[in-house]
Amino acid sequence: MKFHSIRSRLIWFLLIAVTLPLLLSMTMTFVLTKQSLREQATQENERLIFQGITNLDNYLQGLNRASIGVYNDPHFLRNLAKIPDDYRAVAEIYTTLQTMMNASSGIDQVYLHSFEAGQSTLITSTVPLREFRLEPFTGSIHYGPSGLFIQPSHMKHLYGFSAVSYAEHSTKRQVFTLHRAIRNIPASETLGVLAIDVDLEPLRSICRQLYDADTEELFLIDRNGTIVYSGKEASIGTHWKESGLLNRISKEGEHGVIEDDTALHVYGKLDANLSGWTLVKKIPHRTLYLRATRLTQINAVITGAALLLVIVATLWISIKITEPIKRLTRYINQIQSGQLDVDIRAMSNDEIGVLSRRFRQMMDTINNLILREYKLELANKTHQLKALQAQINPHFLYNTLQSIGTLALQHEVPRIYSLLSSLAKMLRYNMRDHTVVTLKEEAEHVKQYLDLQKERFGEQLEVTYQWEDEVLNDRVPKMILQPLVENYFKHGADPRLGPGEIRITGSRIQEGIVKITVENNGISIPQADLEQLQHMLKRPLKAYEEPDTSEQDSIGLRNVLLRIQLHSEDGSNTLCVDNILPHGVRYTLEIRTEVPTEIHIKGE
Repeated sequence: MKFHSIRSRLIWFLLIAVTLPLLLSMTMTFVLTKQSLREQATQENERLIFQGITNLDNYLQGLNRASIGVYNDPHFLRNLAKIPDDYRAVAEIYTTLQTMMNASSGIDQVYLHSFEAGQSTLITSTVPLREFRLEPFTGSIHYGPSGLFIQPSHMKHLYGFSAVSYAEHSTKRQVFTLHRAIRNIPASETLGVLAIDVDLEPLRSICRQLYDADTEELFLIDRNGTIVYSGKEASIGTHWKESGLLNRISKEGEHGVIEDDTALHVYGKLDANLSGWTLVKKIPHRTLYLRATRLTQINAVITGAALLLVIVATLWISIKITEPIKRLTRYINQIQSGQLDVDIRAMSNDEIGVLSRRFRQMMDTINNLILREYKLELANKTHQLKALQAQINPHFLYNTLQSIGTLALQHEVPRIYSLLSSLAKMLRYNMRDHTVVTLKEEAEHVKQYLDLQKERFGEQLEVTYQWEDEVLNDRVPKMILQPLVENYFKHGADPRLGPGEIRITGSRIQEGIVKITVENNGISIPQADLEQLQHMLKRPLKAYEEPDTSEQDSIGLRNVLLRIQLHSEDGSNTLCVDNILPHGVRYTLEIRTEVPTEIHIKGE
């Protein structure tokens, strides 16, 4: 396929015209969808994180309020000094700690150490434990200068109490702890320490609503990067690996969004005076842009199908457009090589089909012009030469006949003169250069011919003429009647059938159309020969066709048919042959008399 061909350019144009908009639309759709999804995800997740922070802060505030419940009991600080000797003080402290344990959901155990009494107490969901100690459990002094500290998740322990005395209590789970220093307010003296262990289930309940565990990640991280809570249980209590991201978050505001090459991170910071934790939700790009990716895949499938359809449609359209052009080109090449009778077929009704039909009409016109200008006159000359059957000078023969006729009159033989005059008129009619004559002239010519034949056959021949006066002035092709009459003497005359009869009639069957009938009572044409002859006369004549000399019996009929069809614009003039019962032949001519101006070609 050459690129400069119409088909190639059409295919490339259609492919580019369809492919580029599709690809551009798919790219813009993907980009805009990604942007829309990011904005939507950012807004939704910022609201979720804000709600999560609010819930976590509220929960931690509840724990904080529970821890300061020791100050709500006016006897609690005094009772710290009385234990363990005063059983009433011990009971009141147990009651306060038990109330504190039930103040908020998720509190697993409460540890209290009194410095003045040197006693540690552990309240659990089962039975309270206490021991005399000079110092509190080492791991419980985490409150710092502010007197409050929330320790991140760690494995639960018994604050130094013997596991034997507490065998039924499981320690194989993680908790986070709120540490508080108990001070003698308004003085700054520390009377004891309080540690509240909290199960992770409340955190888990809050955080579970903030993310999709199958596709997203959620982290609750303290100031030092320790993971307080995560969807992955194994990572709770470990150091968060995203230290660089934590540094960036620490420098940013209270909440916001940070995006890197792999994910979108939505974060929010809890109350810095209480916990200082940070809640971070990680949304991988494959999850965030999943809808955009699926939409792009669907668009890619649609684009592929559209491209396939475009390719098929383009090939089909290009073939439908260019194939008629190629066919017309082949016709032109055949005509250029001299084959003027090409059968030009228009297969469509579009512009190419119109061009093909116009080209065919042009070739028909050219062929008709060639026929009228050259072939018609050549056929006339050929017919004249065959009719005379001798290469003699017509003028010499005509003058000789006139001399003989004059001599016959001198010797008082008028019949000889009449016959010679008829023969001379026939020769003169044949020598005329006109191709179109009046029907009266054609009728007179055939009458001269039949007068000569009557001299030959005598009473064995009877001729009848029936002409409507209005048709005698109509113009018809020359030499169309004599060949039809002559066929009787060549093929039909038979004395055994009795005297011969020839009947010639002419009438107008409708405006502009003349019907001429030539009938004889001679031998009928054999049926097989008649069918072959009828088929030959119905076969279309080519514009420049000459009679086939191998068909000697039908040369005259073919010449007559050729003449009458050449003098009609649409080739509608007809010649029909039929047998007559009981015997005889009928020739029927239907001729349009509105003929174009006749062509004069210089003769001898």
